[in-house]
Amino acid sequence: MGIKRIYKTKLPIIERKILKRILRPTKARDDTWIITTDELNNLIRNKNVINYIKAQRLSWFGHVHQVTYGRMVKKLYEWKPIPTRLAGRQKIRWENDIKEDLRIMNFNPPPWPPHS
Repeated sequence: MGIKRIYKTKLPIIERKILKRILRPTKARDDTWIITTDELNNLIRNKNVINYIKAQRLSWFGHVHQVTYGRMVKKLYEWKPIPTRLAGRQKIRWENDIKEDLRIMNFNPPPWPPHS
């Protein structure tokens, strides 16, 4: 459910291409269109799609964490399936993404429910 590494590099590139078309850069003397990265960052105030996804994920985590225990969302959040190991690399879980986002922000995460 997390953002794969390849998308973390490709999404900002695609976002910049789209923004450059939307913001209509100026035309240079040699008939090329120019908008610098600094100008683009100033216009969008350093916001990007990756940060937006992380903010939405943290917002959803806060919502689910505060939901009462009888709700289906809370039951699914706390439910742990019977583990069966698959061959290969472990899958990235939603919880791992949340923990990583909180660690990057230097925020002490709330106690996480233990896995059984």
